[in-house]
Amino acid sequence: MNNFIKKIKGAIKSFLKDPLFLRRWEESWYSRHRDDNQLSVRISGRHRRKAYPYHGDSFMFIEDMYTGIMPFMIYRGEREKYPARIEPATTPQRQRLIASGISQRDHTHFLEDAICEFVRTTAHILFSDGVAFYEIVYKKNEAGEIESFDFELLQPFYLFRFWKNYYQIVPWWEAKESHIRVQIIKIPAEKILRIDFPKQYGGKRKVYYLLKRLYQLSKELIPKFQIDSMGKNENIGFDLNEFSRVKYLEIAKLTKEFGWNQRQRSDNYITEYYSMERFLREKKLEATIRAHILKKLNETLNRAPLNLGAKIAMDNLFSIEDVEKQEKLLKEGNVKFMDIFNALKT
Repeated sequence: MNNFIKKIKGAIKSFLKDPLFLRRWEESWYSRHRDDNQLSVRISGRHRRKAYPYHGDSFMFIEDMYTGIMPFMIYRGEREKYPARIEPATTPQRQRLIASGISQRDHTHFLEDAICEFVRTTAHILFSDGVAFYEIVYKKNEAGEIESFDFELLQPFYLFRFWKNYYQIVPWWEAKESHIRVQIIKIPAEKILRIDFPKQYGGKRKVYYLLKRLYQLSKELIPKFQIDSMGKNENIGFDLNEFSRVKYLEIAKLTKEFGWNQRQRSDNYITEYYSMERFLREKKLEATIRAHILKKLNETLNRAPLNLGAKIAMDNLFSIEDVEKQEKLLKEGNVKFMDIFNALKT
């Protein structure tokens, strides 16, 4: 009887502490807080992926678009081709501080690796979601100087801005999925690094529509009505080659500004000249995305709360001007196709 009363009392106390059951699914280690200065929590966002799952043509498009933006700084000899620098010149300790801060994988010794990883990660998110958010998590010493900082990647789902603050909303279905509690987290706008997909390419709305349509087009290699007729041994005059060609044409139109060649499928339908035009559009997009991300990164390093007074840059990467130069040469007919590839490779 005494044990039963104790259980009843325990249940009542538990209910009084959390009458709305906000902590019902919480397991603290899932929130992934690096330290007490981090405000945000990590949520899965799986329920927001129903419109365009990471599948089929949408998957291939994202992979092809972001992988060419930055070189993979892994091997000795490759890193030296694209040297990075901080302006004005600074101490090795400060360079390690910046490299560690912008890297998600603790690249503290090589600034080149840290920059490549940050730009590549952000580009992947931009092509997946149309916008990238990072919370600026930092520590200051007694003199008020930045001692360390990190960019904590946030899921864009349920993150909203109102006036001077962002609010991360964790609804019950996401709390259950992510093993955290239902809550609304207030994050000052100055603690957020926000990078949007460039407006000249349609912004977030264009990315959302494009990925959704690519997913729809890639769901069926052969339409269901043809499969059903095949099962009944009926000939309804369906032409698979024409069906594939029409899908290719729609995807080519959807991705015209991005220059995507659908993994060489375009070679079956267009001439080499127009294939090179699409290649140059893709390279211009890559250069635009890279420059856009680096610009936003440098702005963040030089504003509150960091105020580091440092600008980072990398050499020997092709620029928008380099692509436009090759476009002019292509139109004039004064260049070999292989020379264009060599001039714009990373």
